[in-house]
Amino acid sequence: MDSTQGDGAASSRPFSSSLISKKNIVSDSIPSTKNDAPAPSPAPLPVAPSSAVEPTFEPAPDVDILTQTVAMSMKSLYGIYGIELWYFNEGSGKLENIALSDDIEGGTVEGLLLKRVTQDADEINRKYWNVDKPQESFKKLTDKSNKGYLAPEPVGPGCGLPGALWSEIGRYATNGLNGIGHSNVSHDVHWREVDELADDPDQPYDDRLQHLAKAGFTRAAGLPFNVKNFRGMVIYFANPHGDPDHLNSDVNKQMIHHSSQMIGAAAAFRPAQEASEAYLQEKSHQTWRRVKIKILTIMRFGGSLRAKKNGGPQASSGDDKKNGKRRSTFAKVHELSVRVRKDFKKTAIQAKDDLETKANRWVSKMHGGNAGIPPSFTWTQTLWSFVGVLVTHTILSRLNSFIMTETADTTKLSLVLAPLGALTTLQYNLTPAPASQPRNAIFAQVMALTVANLVSYIPFSAKNAWFRSALAPAIVIPAMAKLGITHPPAGAASIVFSSMKNQWANMGIFLCGVSITIINAVLINNMSDKRQYPTSWPYLSRAKAKVGICKDE
Repeated sequence: MDSTQGDGAASSRPFSSSLISKKNIVSDSIPSTKNDAPAPSPAPLPVAPSSAVEPTFEPAPDVDILTQTVAMSMKSLYGIYGIELWYFNEGSGKLENIALSDDIEGGTVEGLLLKRVTQDADEINRKYWNVDKPQESFKKLTDKSNKGYLAPEPVGPGCGLPGALWSEIGRYATNGLNGIGHSNVSHDVHWREVDELADDPDQPYDDRLQHLAKAGFTRAAGLPFNVKNFRGMVIYFANPHGDPDHLNSDVNKQMIHHSSQMIGAAAAFRPAQEASEAYLQEKSHQTWRRVKIKILTIMRFGGSLRAKKNGGPQASSGDDKKNGKRRSTFAKVHELSVRVRKDFKKTAIQAKDDLETKANRWVSKMHGGNAGIPPSFTWTQTLWSFVGVLVTHTILSRLNSFIMTETADTTKLSLVLAPLGALTTLQYNLTPAPASQPRNAIFAQVMALTVANLVSYIPFSAKNAWFRSALAPAIVIPAMAKLGITHPPAGAASIVFSSMKNQWANMGIFLCGVSITIINAVLINNMSDKRQYPTSWPYLSRAKAKVGICKDE
């Protein structure tokens, strides 16, 4: 079981010594002198085998606000290996890592800030060791002296673990601090299995993502923040071997959510603080410069200045009053127009700068990101794909031939094979991808065929009938994304069926073809040790859970 008070080895990069509270050390080592009786010693807490003592995360006044905020958050969280902090650079359109602790030489350390070593990579606790050599991957992620050290490079949305989590949290990343304190805000934490993302062929290949999975950081969640348009997220790495009830308790999840907002606020505060300190330093320098000039001037021209001081201000004040009375309405209007022109010019310049920033970001995105090329299939896996596609399409083609022969003189029905070819591509080449799963295939195809058939009833003229093939996918594809059932073959099916005759009969035949492909994919893919299809039966699992609850009652 996992414990935040001592559940494993300490990080190879703990917080600096300034974060360790000396007060706690003294109070633990010196007994109370009240009534000359020592305080009773508390019962020792069970500590798992570890390679070092876990550091105490205590804030200190001589550390910057971000480090103190992280220290307080890490102290109160249960079942967390460590965190990473990323912010979204509006100029480049990429996620960039923010350093969280001070280096020994006084610099900053980027990447993972660890509370403890992962149990998979712990060199003393070998219970969870495997053949993937997690210690090597762990050193590549945490040891900057390692030749293969993987620094957290900026990534685009959808690339690597930060990009994948950022893409999944979507538009609610703009909620920010406004959500704290509202009763309608959900405190759910959506943990993702990092090893599943690393093995997902539909995910762009990322070397750092692969080593995170090998090093034992197999469970992660991205919590967004937005402080005055300073957007980003905090990635929490959880211990997969710990107690899930404690990790997912309401108190711990609420603490994770609030910690994310506080860390994001501290990260947004730090550049503002640095700018303010620089401004105050510059103002102090300018003030001293003015004082110095005045002192030198008084020393050189003291007599003449005193004479001017006696007679000058009163005359000047009287002149100002007279000039103020003589100011005409035209002069006031002229002053107002000048001010309006200045404000308009300032707004136009700001709009121009924003447009240039967006244009540069748009062009930089077209240049591509830094995602690697995904690995190719082995010959064995290629053979499994060949067998699966051959068997499936042999059945489908024979079924189509039979239907066309039997209905040639009547309704002339057929089985549309083109979208099924796209479906088998997903099932045998992108087996674990969400778009390949039966849930997406069935629900997306039913919705696509229903929409396409309804669109076919819209009374278009003969010249405008082509618009059906544009309208149907325009409705289906965004609807799939909204419902979370994205399935590319369904988009193709909506185009085909929107311009066909006997749509409802062909719809039933096509759904039978989809069912055949799913059955074959389940039977054939699971014969391979490297594949599993589907990754889950979500509704079947929920039904079993409800049946089990009813039996217990």
